[in-house]
Amino acid sequence: MSDAAAAPGRWNRFLVAASVMVAAAIVAAQLFVEPVVGLADNDDYQRVMGYAGFQHTTADPAERYFSYVRTQYAVVAPFWFRGGYHSSETLLAFAARFVHQAAARGPVFDLRWLGAIHAGLFLLALALLVRACRDLAPAAQAAAAALLVFFFTDVGYVAPFNSFYSQTASLLFLLLTAAVAAEAVRRGRLEGAAILAYFGLALLFVGSKPQEKLAAPLLALYGMRLAGVRASGFWRRRASWLAAGLVAFAAWYGRHTPYSLREATMFQVVFDEILAHSPDRAADAAALGLDPDWLRYTGTNAYAPDSPLRQPEFRVALLHRVGYRRVLRFYAAHPARLLGRLERASRQAWSMRPALGNFEKSPAYPEPATATRFALWSRLKARLGAAPLPAMLFWLGGNLAAALATHRRAGPAGRLFREGVMLLVAMAVLAFSVCALAQAPPDLSRQLYAYHALCDLILVADAGWIAQSLVSFSSRRTS
Repeated sequence: MSDAAAAPGRWNRFLVAASVMVAAAIVAAQLFVEPVVGLADNDDYQRVMGYAGFQHTTADPAERYFSYVRTQYAVVAPFWFRGGYHSSETLLAFAARFVHQAAARGPVFDLRWLGAIHAGLFLLALALLVRACRDLAPAAQAAAAALLVFFFTDVGYVAPFNSFYSQTASLLFLLLTAAVAAEAVRRGRLEGAAILAYFGLALLFVGSKPQEKLAAPLLALYGMRLAGVRASGFWRRRASWLAAGLVAFAAWYGRHTPYSLREATMFQVVFDEILAHSPDRAADAAALGLDPDWLRYTGTNAYAPDSPLRQPEFRVALLHRVGYRRVLRFYAAHPARLLGRLERASRQAWSMRPALGNFEKSPAYPEPATATRFALWSRLKARLGAAPLPAMLFWLGGNLAAALATHRRAGPAGRLFREGVMLLVAMAVLAFSVCALAQAPPDLSRQLYAYHALCDLILVADAGWIAQSLVSFSSRRTS
């Protein structure tokens, strides 16, 4: 190999090493150096802790929920709580339990073991993504690597690493799936072990949270597309079977979402969103098939002690009368109400910081506090939301238009890349739509975690695309 041919490879190896080292230092400074950063429990921890065998070490609700991160948890028998909520995050929690038992063996589990596993998977994804750029011009590689580190080491992404929230699995398996896909785009095909890796990681992403299941058909189609280019019939057939399996798993996973979660979500959508912003509540209640007596629940919280969801007969009646299809039909018949809902949800689509504490209670932090270090990107993004819905439509629509407009004249790898951008746009639109129309919590930041990651991956792809185009244009002018 000549020096000229070897130079890009050396540059990429340097970029991979530098990116991982810088990211590792930033992540470690947040997760492991006192005061450690995490994301406080809002009572969702038990969905993962119950299966993996951990419990809070305090019964004080003020210290247990919302305000403070806790790093110490009691190790108990697995499956003490079976809420029916399944997530690939539970697999990571079991892995952390195994590491704890092998290394510490004590009755108290340190949450930072799980944080270390999350951080390790993140650094692996980062290394694979940067490595997949190795055929690009050095400037394009540097742009992609710098943005990957800058975006995804922000505290908005890293704080949930020290938590039992299933959203962390969404981020990690999304990034790993994207890394395998990016390498397949570089090679011009998806085959061999990479096919198993792509569909396996996609399944873990889809199985991280119920809302991610809707992305399964999109990921399945793109996997088949990657395997159908310059691949043998053997691998194409394997990809078809794996794609069908991914979609079937998503259907199964959706059907096994706990009824308690469906009930609470539907209650929020109906009473805390549609009726709370209704100009004519009686008419909207009739359109949704609600009992007129239920109007008194407008604006109430599904999780409040006096919530009607604590009444079994109400829960059954709610799901019997109202479902997502009826909600979608309602919005289709009331486009102005749909636009209003999208506009309200879009105001939160630029915020990466849930209203939850980031630090343990200590003399340094006697009151709940939000981490401000390594928060530059999340602060910048929050300021971009002055006109949130138009900005979102312009950004995602512009990327889709650019990918479609340049698709035909691109080479094979270029077409796969543009189709990947289209996939990211479609997944981002879907992720936002699910949160906007099928969920209505006061704070959507955690539910939009994967949406933020998809948008930032689009930004990374655009930066590399623009830099590569400028280098190619400059080369043509000087030749």
